[in-house]
Amino acid sequence: MRSNEEFARTIDATMLRPNTTEREMLEHLEIAKRCHFKTVAIGCCWIPLAKRVLEGSDVGIDAPIGFANGYNTTEAKLFETEDAFAKGATEADVLINIGWLKSGRHDDVEYELRRFALACEGRVSKVILETCFLTDDEKRAAVKLAKRAGLNYVKTSTGFARGGATEEDVKLLVAEAGDSILVKASGGIRTREQAERMLDLGASRLGASCPHRLFV
Repeated sequence: MRSNEEFARTIDATMLRPNTTEREMLEHLEIAKRCHFKTVAIGCCWIPLAKRVLEGSDVGIDAPIGFANGYNTTEAKLFETEDAFAKGATEADVLINIGWLKSGRHDDVEYELRRFALACEGRVSKVILETCFLTDDEKRAAVKLAKRAGLNYVKTSTGFARGGATEEDVKLLVAEAGDSILVKASGGIRTREQAERMLDLGASRLGASCPHRLFV
């Protein structure tokens, strides 16, 4: 098992409930600082607050783009990305256009992801696949598109759909990713054993709500 320090630096501590209050967000940010998580994944409206609270810490800010359905226009996603970074985000996770992918509109998907990568301007970029909606062939195709577009990570899930990260999906994504792109497992990770297993299978980053409980 990894040390708590090493384990914490794999975690994007997620607080994306639409009914999150400011008090809850402040508590989440303080826990992230105390645990030294890699980032906090939070709604974009909270980024200015997070920037103030996390200033001087080693915790980054991960912005969700096109969340949680992915069918925003490309232009809307690009504006959201640029605005999030302008307000203090350090990373961004964009939800793939699932309908385009399943319709075989791969050129449109790649074009959107390529523009997203450019909007990130060298910062860490991730694409959420929402694997529960995809066939294995569609998952492989999505990884190929993300690699060609120049993204840093493919991510399994938002945590808001009918399924989250599974061992089978992490294995598939890691195998398809090779050495060209990293994998983030997200959604439904509830125990330290489950989280460690995802890392052992090759995931480099984890998305988890209430991640401090994984240290118990």
